[in-house]
Amino acid sequence: MDTLQQHQKNLLDALEAISRFGWLARDQITRILWQESTPVTREKFGQRRLGKTQEKGLLLRRVIDGGGSSYVLRPAGVAYLQSFRPTVIAKSGLDLRLGNVRHRSPINNILIERLLQGKHIWTEYEIQTRRTPAIAVTNKVPDGAILDIDISGAGMQWVKVEAHSRKRQDFDALCHLIRGPLAMAWTAAYQISEGVYLMGLELYYAEAHLGALLTHRLLQVAHAEGWPVTASWTSLSSIGLNRRHVVAGTE
Repeated sequence: MDTLQQHQKNLLDALEAISRFGWLARDQITRILWQESTPVTREKFGQRRLGKTQEKGLLLRRVIDGGGSSYVLRPAGVAYLQSFRPTVIAKSGLDLRLGNVRHRSPINNILIERLLQGKHIWTEYEIQTRRTPAIAVTNKVPDGAILDIDISGAGMQWVKVEAHSRKRQDFDALCHLIRGPLAMAWTAAYQISEGVYLMGLELYYAEAHLGALLTHRLLQVAHAEGWPVTASWTSLSSIGLNRRHVVAGTE
């Protein structure tokens, strides 16, 4: 692949990534395109290549709440992407509501990390725009999904990111997911949608104190209700949690 072909591939990969996530910060785009490069090199490439893409009218740079910026597809970017990759579902982001950046950006970071590890993912934007199978539990959907796919179907990790203290209704829904579908998934295949099987929950938080608070509340419920614990599980993994502090990237 010569230099021009590589530039074209990078351009299409960037447009397709944005089409999947809805919007992405520059650092997130450059990590997808140049994962082996240093942060300094990625920043240099990003400024140059994304700047040229904006000049072509394919991307729009939008300011996001709290500072920083994001990139969304312009109509010309959608048309350009689909002219080369017609199977990609894409739509203009000119009127896209960016939503809660403090919540969405960490989700995107987690899913990008898994994507670069070779995992199949469904983004929050893909789930919200119904590009995936219906995967709701008590009218709640995950913030993202990580999939292991084989000939028998797809095993799905339900990804949830907490950026603020949970309302009682949301906390009850999380407990229902754990004590209901997730508990059943520990003992037998739990089909959440056709060909999609719930395998586990990955719970992340944007600030350390939120993780401590949520863990405490969940363990109180687990103890009161006698959620199952085995000798090989820690107190957290016994309720199906993969707890981790994640930070939003908005540059």
